[in-house]
Amino acid sequence: MKKYLKFACIAVIVLLTLCVCGAVLAEGMPTGGMPQMPEMVDNTPKGYIWAAIGVCVAMILPGVGSALGVGMAGRAAAGVAAEDPEKGGQCLVFELLPATQGLYGFVIAMFIAVFSGILSGTVMNLSTELGRSFFYSSLPIGVVGLVSAYFQSRVCCAGIGIVAKQGNGGMGITFAIMVELYAILALIVSILMVVGVPVNA
Repeated sequence: MKKYLKFACIAVIVLLTLCVCGAVLAEGMPTGGMPQMPEMVDNTPKGYIWAAIGVCVAMILPGVGSALGVGMAGRAAAGVAAEDPEKGGQCLVFELLPATQGLYGFVIAMFIAVFSGILSGTVMNLSTELGRSFFYSSLPIGVVGLVSAYFQSRVCCAGIGIVAKQGNGGMGITFAIMVELYAILALIVSILMVVGVPVNA
């Protein structure tokens, strides 16, 4: 758990760094007392910066959580498979479950990239307020995905223990899916928030 907390802290630090840098870039900084030309200020892609940070948050945080979760479950699964290779298939299911948070984060990252216009190249005129809306939309799946992937991996490790002792991990899968519910709810909330941003207003 200590190793996970270390990586989770690193991920949060990266998130905060992205937010601070994005705020500085989006709001502008004085450049040695030299006044900025009006046309330079008008062409600053402020909304693009916030939307891009939202894409990063949606992908990085759940991705880190899933990578660590799959690694934890994978170590437990490898130990069981080494003793009894026939149980490796059931253990693989438990290893795959914590990977779903990373997939959910990828979905939201693509939603933000498409709806904000990043992929089409028309995002340069996105306002700061709309860009922030996309950034806020990434937070539910980003934070919940990071946390739920860890706790789901712990449940999956316990489920692998059930497989090792009883040879049937059906009940363990049910336990793991209960944790998955909150990642699904966060995914739905993030999707609704992205879709609800009035980019054409």
